[in-house]
Amino acid sequence: MATATDTTGRMTPEERRIVASTGVAHGLNHAVELVYGAVLIVVALEFGVTVAALGVLGAASSLAYAFAALPAGAMADRLGSQRTVALSMGGAGVAALLAAVAPNVWVLGAALVLMGILGGLYHPAGLSLITRGVRSRARALGIHGAGGNLGTALAPLMAAAIAGAWNWRGAFLVFAVLSLTVSIAAFRSPPDGTGESGIERPRPRLRAESLLVPLALMFVINACFGFIFRGLTLFLPLHLSENLGFEVFGFEPVVIGGAAATIALLFGVAGQYAGGEIGERFRRERLLVPAAALTIPPLLVMAGWGGWALLIGSSAFVFFNFLAQPTAVAMISDYAAERLQGRAYALTSLTGFGIGALAGVGGGLLADGPGIQWVFVMMAGVALLTVVCAVAINVYLLARGDTPEGLSAV
Repeated sequence: MATATDTTGRMTPEERRIVASTGVAHGLNHAVELVYGAVLIVVALEFGVTVAALGVLGAASSLAYAFAALPAGAMADRLGSQRTVALSMGGAGVAALLAAVAPNVWVLGAALVLMGILGGLYHPAGLSLITRGVRSRARALGIHGAGGNLGTALAPLMAAAIAGAWNWRGAFLVFAVLSLTVSIAAFRSPPDGTGESGIERPRPRLRAESLLVPLALMFVINACFGFIFRGLTLFLPLHLSENLGFEVFGFEPVVIGGAAATIALLFGVAGQYAGGEIGERFRRERLLVPAAALTIPPLLVMAGWGGWALLIGSSAFVFFNFLAQPTAVAMISDYAAERLQGRAYALTSLTGFGIGALAGVGGGLLADGPGIQWVFVMMAGVALLTVVCAVAINVYLLARGDTPEGLSAV
């Protein structure tokens, strides 16, 4: 791990290696997960099953991904974050290979669940690897998040292109090879041990039990972010295809909606990077309040407008939503004991991805009932809850002695 001190604030070579490797791994982790959705229709035609049946397999994979976070946290704390990352990427790659050669829908379903279990190991390990090994946590987490956003935005397009030029099995095969390559590189990198990074942290001015309240509030905020992210990825393409109201080169609305959603999601890359930079320059607790509040107006624009206003509002929302996330993720590390970083991020992954699954249920009911625009009103309400929790953290810490950021419970 990086133990050298650089008073200029620049990252050491070891810190840069950690940030670069986790950024690539994060992008691929999400990319492999999204291949299935991009080729869903083609798979249904080949196996002669309904989209609804394949949707059940996708839901099972998503739930496996969420619940795998719990053992992943303990693995990262005991086995080491670096080794757990390598295991996750390699395992997901093997599962993708199994999906690529699946002779029937049953084998494909088993491969998807296995992919969810092994892919779900990544987030607690990757995040704790950064917070244990990099001093500029928010900046590093911003770059890490940007890698994930890039994978999320580009993977469906890449998978669809590969499936069109070759077949859907080829899409799984390409991403399997990429994942296995990253896994091999991770296994060959120096292990991080079991959490002793050598990074000096400010001594806390509050007792450890005093930090449990802000940590619990951060888990609520993280669950809200997970809910919003899942709602965004599920319903933004449909909302854009129905309400943009303009044609591009005669393409079908669904194609335009998908392309516009990719453009909007790419703004998340810039948001993550910018959020990481400002997270190193300002008090994180205070920064989180306006960062979360800025997501609400674009959501209301998305709910009430169509055309270019909808596209601009969507891009603005994605930017501000991901602007807040490096700060939020870094704050969880600020409040959790270093020896428990993996377990803390296991809970964030479980709450984020687990609660996020509810967005599909609630959003689907709203889309089928009063209209899809109400999905974004619902998301604005959830965003308001993040602002309330962020304000509560600041009030609590001020009342307890204005604990400085960068502390860790002991």
